[in-house]
Amino acid sequence: MNIAKLTEQMKKKLQQAGSKNAQFDIKLIISHFTGINRLELNLHSKDIVQENIQFEIKQAVQRRIKQEPLQYIFGETEFYDFPIKVNSAVLIPRPETELLVAKIIKNNNSLNSILDLGTGSGAIAIYLAKAFPKAQIIASDISEKALKIARENAKMNNAKIKFIQSDLFQNISKKFDLIVSNPPYISEKEFLELPPEIKNYEPKNALLAEDNGLKFYRKILQQAQSFLQKNGKIYFEIGAEQAHKIEIIAHKQDFQNVAVFHDLNGFDRIMQLSRK
Repeated sequence: MNIAKLTEQMKKKLQQAGSKNAQFDIKLIISHFTGINRLELNLHSKDIVQENIQFEIKQAVQRRIKQEPLQYIFGETEFYDFPIKVNSAVLIPRPETELLVAKIIKNNNSLNSILDLGTGSGAIAIYLAKAFPKAQIIASDISEKALKIARENAKMNNAKIKFIQSDLFQNISKKFDLIVSNPPYISEKEFLELPPEIKNYEPKNALLAEDNGLKFYRKILQQAQSFLQKNGKIYFEIGAEQAHKIEIIAHKQDFQNVAVFHDLNGFDRIMQLSRK
């Protein structure tokens, strides 16, 4: 079967299953498994697809029909220009998190030490390791499965990072110039309203937080002073309607300098905090 016929056949299967992005999805799938650039598939429309590759494509389509994210199907994604392995043990890195890293780089000329709390795939720590090559970077996560992926990603991207299994600060023993975290911040109500491809596939413990999504911000801020250098800063990714509530928590813990930055849609998304 050639690429044109396979594309049409698989696109119909996706459309019959209710996919609104069938054309886009099938091109990504065929591009991934054939190794042909998506924009050049039309030039290869008559190329014959080997049977083993056809099988992989059809398996991927069946998974996509069940609304599994393409990143998990492929086992990889990109964070900025870096390849990042992903599976169901870690969240898929998103553009909002790229903004978090960009803000850190823009607002800090040099850093000697960085802690990435709840590193997941390791994407944040890896990019910061590239941006601040002289900094000692520690990345922690409570999940050993997540840390396994993070270590693989660091090795693949030649990033020097020390990984520690830890429940927040539990196994952390030094102070840092900067602490960064993209913690779980989805409330129970918001979780129920998430699209199926997020709710049914991405790790619930990396999304959902008690206390109306504020649990981990509260826990981090209650302990963070003991792990920050004198002029240390904290950077959070936050939910669109959480800034004011987190700021109240921060003030109670003596973080008086708080700045909030918007994402590309104009929503509150990044918070920077520093000591009094």
